Amino acid sequence: MHTMTSSDTTDLLDPPPGGVLGGVAGRVDAVLERFLRARADELADLDPALEPVADAVTALVSAGGKRLRPAFVWWGYRAATGHTDPEVLKPAGAVELLHTFALIHDDIMDRSATRRGLPAVHTALRDHHIEAGLSGDPEWFGVGGGILAGDMVFVWADMLFEAARLEHRAMARARRVFGQLRAEVMAGQYLDLRLSGLPAASEADSLRVSLLKSGRYTVTRPLQMGAALGGTDPDLDRTLSTFGDAVGVAFQLRDDVLGLLGDPDTTGKGSLEDIREGKRTMLILHARDQATPAQREVLDRVVGNPDATRDDADAVRQIVVDTGAADHVEAHLTGLRADADRAVEHLSDPSRSALLELASVAVDRSA
Repeated sequence: MHTMTSSDTTDLLDPPPGGVLGGVAGRVDAVLERFLRARADELADLDPALEPVADAVTALVSAGGKRLRPAFVWWGYRAATGHTDPEVLKPAGAVELLHTFALIHDDIMDRSATRRGLPAVHTALRDHHIEAGLSGDPEWFGVGGGILAGDMVFVWADMLFEAARLEHRAMARARRVFGQLRAEVMAGQYLDLRLSGLPAASEADSLRVSLLKSGRYTVTRPLQMGAALGGTDPDLDRTLSTFGDAVGVAFQLRDDVLGLLGDPDTTGKGSLEDIREGKRTMLILHARDQATPAQREVLDRVVGNPDATRDDADAVRQIVVDTGAADHVEAHLTGLRADADRAVEHLSDPSRSALLELASVAVDRSA
């Protein structure tokens, strides 16, 4: 993690060294590092047996991540006020901790053994069960421990949010947006779970999940949360909503493309996991709609099959390309980027240029 230096107190009126994302990310990391160290000490004081929980969570946070959500909080505040305040880093960090909670639970739901090149939290706790010589089923210990670790981080996100020394009414406004963010991501996650088992899923169904599970959660609500900390401006709120929904859905679509067609050495994740889970992405749904009967038979046999092989995954990828599904999604991405650009064209710099740069980071990426 980044170590705090005297430059971290510098007001970020303009894009800082490292760009609009990197400059904010370093400051948020410093806040998270101090906060997590204090929480780990508290857990150790409660009982030393809790140390593996704190270690696994801290390792996950420290292992990387783009810090996009905190950056959107920061620049939402900057767009609303024309200035910055270091206290905003705490609500921004709270959104990153909420994301950490979501990753921990998502890895359990998806049965993913790794995250960011490390054992997932539930995997780390399973390994601790084995190494400590505890009795019982280590797999279920890991699952149960991972659920509880995620719940703990959810609580910590609230604690970090409430630590911000900002005006009471501003905090109340932002707290309402934070509540919306959390409710929507839970709803989106459930709908995603349901979508995987829905026989007649449509592209509209998939886009709805993308909006709730990713779009609002990653971009729109963090932006609005930052703006709420700065004041009340219905016109700005609408601008950020239009921009955020477009960039947020595009962010998820790019994730879907990279998850299926990206280079695993670059993305850190192979396509086999998503295929075995039966994720009904826009890519898969459009491919199935345009497929020949023989291609559709392959898709129906492979997607959602927990025993799917790498050869099966290669066949699915080829069908996605051959049916034009990849081009279809790329065209949709281009349209969403254009919508986002138009939404903020009336904003002044540096806010406008910062938001456009963040949009590029979110959408024009290879990992």
